[in-house]
Amino acid sequence: MRKHPVTAVLALVLAPIAFTGAALDGAAASGPDSNPPNAASPVVLELFTSQGCSSCPPAETLLSRLGSDEQTRTKVVPLAFHVDYWNEGGWTDPFSARDWTLRQEAYRLALGVQSYTPQLVVNGHTDVNGSNGPRVLAEIAADLERQPGATISLTATRGEGSKPTVTVDVTAAVTEAFKARRLKAQVALFESGLVTAVGRGENGGRTLQNDFIVRRFETAFTLEPKAGARRQQVITLKLEPAWKLDNVGVAAFLQDPGSMKIHAAAVQSLR
Repeated sequence: MRKHPVTAVLALVLAPIAFTGAALDGAAASGPDSNPPNAASPVVLELFTSQGCSSCPPAETLLSRLGSDEQTRTKVVPLAFHVDYWNEGGWTDPFSARDWTLRQEAYRLALGVQSYTPQLVVNGHTDVNGSNGPRVLAEIAADLERQPGATISLTATRGEGSKPTVTVDVTAAVTEAFKARRLKAQVALFESGLVTAVGRGENGGRTLQNDFIVRRFETAFTLEPKAGARRQQVITLKLEPAWKLDNVGVAAFLQDPGSMKIHAAAVQSLR
């Protein structure tokens, strides 16, 4: 197998680099029109993390660099799910949610692995310690070599007014049949550039910056796993006025709810 260009930037990603708050400007969208069949789809990186976990900040830094560095940001869709089970350690993570813990539990059951933090799941099929930079880069490179067998695209438009929303137009298509249940077109709304002074717990006294924090997560539609299947749907997601809306982005991906494998992904910034 030939080496993918992403491996060439391993040293850059792992070395100390300036990072500016991680927006996905210019991230490559995959879709029926913009991404021809069997072209590489960006790789979904789901990091299960917590501000209460002292081993999580290095993994979060790596996720931020992968999502913001010019040479890697078009190749990945980084998402940080802050779990709630660390909240009993003295610090309540303001971004944590029970739903994100349940999503990690779904991966535990599907992949037959233990849940831990910082756990990074690559395209729904492989879990890696999120602090293990070389392994994370190797998994990304391997997935970029795989033929996706499906495409997905999105167009996100931010509404204005006292109750801001984002309208997301999602289109997905299957280019080769899968042995799967109906595939789910998942949509995640995320925010970057958030800074928290942690008062207690394992990270007490530290100031943490978190990026790609998942704020909303919904299923847009389901799709038959048969070649030629195609569907389009528009959904509306609520935005909170307190969010830094210029740092908000939307991701969409096509996932088998049984195996949890992700077959195609796309991402867009709201800037």
